[in-house]
Amino acid sequence: MRDLTQLKGAGRLIAVLACTGLAQFLFNTCWVLYTTFKFGWGPFENGWSLAAVGVVSAVVQGLLLERILKLVSPRQLAVLGLVSSTLAYALWGAATQTWMMFAIIFVNVLGATVASTIQSIISGAADAKTQGKTLGAISALNSLMAVLAPVIGTPLLAMVSELPKGDWRIGAPFYFCAVLQAAALMLAISHFRQERHARRATPKT
Repeated sequence: MRDLTQLKGAGRLIAVLACTGLAQFLFNTCWVLYTTFKFGWGPFENGWSLAAVGVVSAVVQGLLLERILKLVSPRQLAVLGLVSSTLAYALWGAATQTWMMFAIIFVNVLGATVASTIQSIISGAADAKTQGKTLGAISALNSLMAVLAPVIGTPLLAMVSELPKGDWRIGAPFYFCAVLQAAALMLAISHFRQERHARRATPKT
């Protein structure tokens, strides 16, 4: 964390990475129990839904990301991805039908680009001497979020586990993820604006 916060050009993106990482690990922690509580899903439905998440992620990372970056800058893509994932988490929490869960997975294409885009921006701020150290610090930050996610997600699920199937309040873990993504979005916009103002203020040589 200290290495990342001292990295010139990273700034608030460290907090963005922490928020998005925590939201992703909360998703991983809560998905199966959430869909079981709310929709009565079993291994079949959960297996297909997680397979759909994996397919979307693989297609985006392997085929679409490079093409998207030809149309928009990494910073623009980070903002668009955060908007998409914020809406996706909120909609997963509010969904009332099984098909909605799958529809949101396939629509949230830009959301699948957030982690890699933010990490590439932070990594790009490091010089050749600190590149490896920066990547190691990012990995450590993600590991910390993986530890925190069950600590946060389990109590949230416990609070709503006794509610009747279909109750909108069962989506509490995903509403919390949406709040995390919205906070990350605001931080990212603030960081990119500050960067832009700094570049404009720098005298040209």
